Amino acid sequence: MEASEAPAPRRAPLAGWPYALVCTALGLGLAWTPMLFHGPIAEKFNVFGIRGALAVWAFYTARLLIGFWIGITRWPVQWWLRGPLCGFATMLPHALMLFATPGCHYRCGELNLTSATLVGTAIAGLAFLLTGRQRG
Repeated sequence: MEASEAPAPRRAPLAGWPYALVCTALGLGLAWTPMLFHGPIAEKFNVFGIRGALAVWAFYTARLLIGFWIGITRWPVQWWLRGPLCGFATMLPHALMLFATPGCHYRCGELNLTSATLVGTAIAGLAFLLTGRQRG
């Protein structure tokens, strides 16, 4: 290759796909990873007379929506700000509930907020790599 020849720019593999669809699909896959490391644990809610197996689905559903929120959100433009922000904001109401839960308190809430922030960052970063776009 001569010095004057520049390599052809590499096109992102999913450049033609809708950004929101890519983020949602990534979110549906990556949302399950925190479950491998920590709860929520249904038994913590059973002691309060509520069905813990059903209550934990509030956490799973929120995590599954992180990618969707990243995909449809327009602000902030930069993926590295929007991803963590959407992850954190999506899990914040659930973390507040955990802060008030005896036997859990801040430790559980912090774990959920941290993992949601990391999941949001991963989704937004992968979407950027796959689509070549910061947002839809």
